Amino acid sequence: MFRRSGGKIDLPSVSPALARIIQITNSPDASAEQVAEVVMLDQSLATKVLRIANSAYYSRRVKAETITEAVVTLGFSSIRHLAASASVIDALFPKQMFPGFDWREMWSHSVTCAVGTEVIYARMSRMQGAESAFVAGLLHDVGKLIIARALPQRFLQVVDACREYNRPMELEEQALLSTNHAKIGGDLARSWQFPESLIEAILYHHSPEDSPKYEALARAVGAANMLAKRMSRSYLIGISNDISIEEITEHVGMSVEELEHITMVVRRRMGHCGDILAWGDAMPKAKRAA
Repeated sequence: MFRRSGGKIDLPSVSPALARIIQITNSPDASAEQVAEVVMLDQSLATKVLRIANSAYYSRRVKAETITEAVVTLGFSSIRHLAASASVIDALFPKQMFPGFDWREMWSHSVTCAVGTEVIYARMSRMQGAESAFVAGLLHDVGKLIIARALPQRFLQVVDACREYNRPMELEEQALLSTNHAKIGGDLARSWQFPESLIEAILYHHSPEDSPKYEALARAVGAANMLAKRMSRSYLIGISNDISIEEITEHVGMSVEELEHITMVVRRRMGHCGDILAWGDAMPKAKRAA
């Protein structure tokens, strides 16, 4: 689908479990039992659903003992989004280590961006954020995974160029591949039948002003991406996340005081994300200089 000097990136197919979950959760007659039956066919997904439903992030007083109870706790839309996220982790996260790139730190960045998107979008819209906000932040960089798996040598060239010139990955991707991770991620979201809001949030998180319908959500993802880089270690080894709080406030149209409060909320909520962060435990971790 994407070509550059003979290189090609083919988008991976949606998993059968996720395809069935999308189909069922879009039906007005679906029941929690029907959704649970599909989830239970995928052991990895079932484990994640049960752990997340019982995690501190959802503050459930009584532990969910069955997948059906977990589905009721999370809701159909959340199950669909959780299944999408789990499918990406299981199918796309590279097992290969790339010099200068740390996949575990990237996953930590993605989770921080997810929490940040949820908090920022809720603040922007003056309501509890859209259900897709968390997942939009979590999957905003999914295109990087696709590039790394499909074109590992080109991915390494991108990483090396970023380190040499200290420029953002999307710029080096565009120069070397004639596309970038946001475009590839948006195409994946579309091919996997994600909601239009999620597609646009991934596709336009670096250029929210280009989003036709969901600029606010795309802008929230972009701001959360910047905030996550400011809050966490860089997954590009040796490159600092030198982003000022003023840059983020300008991007999202908030005051410094508002963003400082958001940062505090994100830090607190990150303390409840241990189960989600644990998904990255098996990912390659780059060696860092002492």
